[in-house]
Amino acid sequence: MKLKTVFILSHLLAVSTLSFAQSPNKISVNVEFGGNQVNTSLNEKWNIRQDVGPYYYESGSSNIAVSPYMFVSHLGIKPEIAFFENKLALSSGLRFSNISSDLSIIGQSAEKNKFFYLRYHSTGLDTEFARVRSISESSNYLGIPFDVKLIPFSISQFNFYLKTGVELNFKVGSKTNIDFVSEEMKGFENSIIENIGVKVNSLYSTWTTALGVRFGSKDKLKYKLEFLLPSFFITKNYSTLVNGDMFTGFQCAIQLPVK
Repeated sequence: MKLKTVFILSHLLAVSTLSFAQSPNKISVNVEFGGNQVNTSLNEKWNIRQDVGPYYYESGSSNIAVSPYMFVSHLGIKPEIAFFENKLALSSGLRFSNISSDLSIIGQSAEKNKFFYLRYHSTGLDTEFARVRSISESSNYLGIPFDVKLIPFSISQFNFYLKTGVELNFKVGSKTNIDFVSEEMKGFENSIIENIGVKVNSLYSTWTTALGVRFGSKDKLKYKLEFLLPSFFITKNYSTLVNGDMFTGFQCAIQLPVK
């Protein structure tokens, strides 16, 4: 799915919100937080020596490997408008997201052997490697989510719903760190990162679908718990370390009635 699709979907959701806004049944504000675990693979732009890259090698009597990892956490506030006797709801607002990714050694081995090799220079027959314990990256984004929620049935004070939506985020900061075995290599960190040639995208967008439950007394404070179905990234290069297109996760929220 291309970025253009995100703007089209966002526009349709915004138009729908405006079209209903003159006669909503309920207006509320949601304060939410959650996290997403991402299925990842190593970004091959990082010249990790392939016998210790995404593959395994022997270190004494133990197998160890470089493992890519990514986790997305977020905190947001979203006004919500409900229609058709609270069977349909539209929401949008602001969300702060942090994308944390890293490459590190997994497996059983002596602590001194927990490193991998990163090629940082190659000219003709001259090739140089650095010993690295881990590489980590943290990127922060400020975004606008657009969600549509369908509430087909309720049991007592519990409302069960299906939600889908898109999110468009703008980068506000990013930092990549390399943990070298040798402290002398720390001075080369910035030049090595620049030579990789991959930049974190200034835009970050997703399409998500979730099952959720809301519980609480009518016209009072309510609580939500959502579980993401397999959801997808729309944009690329949201991390320089790893590749990933699918994620799952959870979200908790407090819903405050306004009208």
